[in-house]
Amino acid sequence: MTVWQEFRDAARFGVFLTLLLAAALTLAQTNLGTWHKLDAGPFSISAPSGWEFHQLTGVDSYVGEFVGDGVTLTFDFGRYSTELRRVKKPASILTGKSIDGRNGKLVRPRNPGNGITGVLVRLDKHNALCLWAKDLSVEQQALALKIFDTLRFGGPMPASIIPVPVPPPTKTAN
Repeated sequence: MTVWQEFRDAARFGVFLTLLLAAALTLAQTNLGTWHKLDAGPFSISAPSGWEFHQLTGVDSYVGEFVGDGVTLTFDFGRYSTELRRVKKPASILTGKSIDGRNGKLVRPRNPGNGITGVLVRLDKHNALCLWAKDLSVEQQALALKIFDTLRFGGPMPASIIPVPVPPPTKTAN
């Protein structure tokens, strides 16, 4: 083999490697590009395209849900955000997790499909975020865990928090 043939083969390999790398980067950007930010005010998540945020009626805290791909991630943000405090070992695995630079607790069931998958992050002595889902399949649980990794804090509370409906006054008979 001549020097020219070796050079040509090396150049072809270099072009092939460059094209392969470009294709891989494009695919990665396309997959990441299908995720979008869902802003809930004091925190946000990123989730796959098609996911939606819904504010719900709360009693003593800010509550809502993120819904998509057959999964509902419910949240409770406030002083009494305690959903995950009820989860116990040995049915669940509890681990510490850093969420956007804050100490958090990650909970997942030992048996996927049967139990709560969620995170609890205390923001200060008055507020915590609890974000969870129930009875997720293995695939849904993997997706929820990826979404938990995208949690970001900072931002104002919504301008209006949906209050508990007040029943109309009852009429009294005279």
